[in-house]
Amino acid sequence: MCVAGGWDGFNILSSVELYNPVVNTWTNIASMNTKRCGHALVSYNGRLYTFGGEDDEGIDLNSMESFDPREGKRKLLKPMNEGRWALCGVVYNDEIYAIGGYGLISVERYNIRTNTWTNVGSLNHEREGSCACVVNGKIYVIGGYDVDASKSIEAYDATINEWKIETNMETSRIYASVVAL
Repeated sequence: MCVAGGWDGFNILSSVELYNPVVNTWTNIASMNTKRCGHALVSYNGRLYTFGGEDDEGIDLNSMESFDPREGKRKLLKPMNEGRWALCGVVYNDEIYAIGGYGLISVERYNIRTNTWTNVGSLNHEREGSCACVVNGKIYVIGGYDVDASKSIEAYDATINEWKIETNMETSRIYASVVAL
């Protein structure tokens, strides 16, 4: 497991820790290049990708960096097209998606091979503090904040590059977590 950045109640962090359940220990590894909270962190092919968030000056970040734990090296990657705080991110079809964020309906897709970002279909609602996962070939974005807390769930269909409202949860949720079972 890996935990990166965040806020300790006083400061925005750049530190990163790895947990080893075999020996029940946390180890500090190379810090991120940028202090950030409200960011996204995904793993793909053994590398960690951290993107977006907010820095300690309250600026919404568009930066992205990767870390290879085997080599112990960080790498700055091409920034997103816009700064995103309180976004969510997933890996889908070998690409990374940066979804929504404070005041945003836009979604961007990162091509790992070409180090490029492309805008894709926009969400139907702003989604600050939503969560996302991939199930049955679709990206699902759940909850978040627009004018108030949302119960809605949107699904992305890559074949038509479109987000559709799927259903509503029983309870409105902001800053929740989701995992596919």
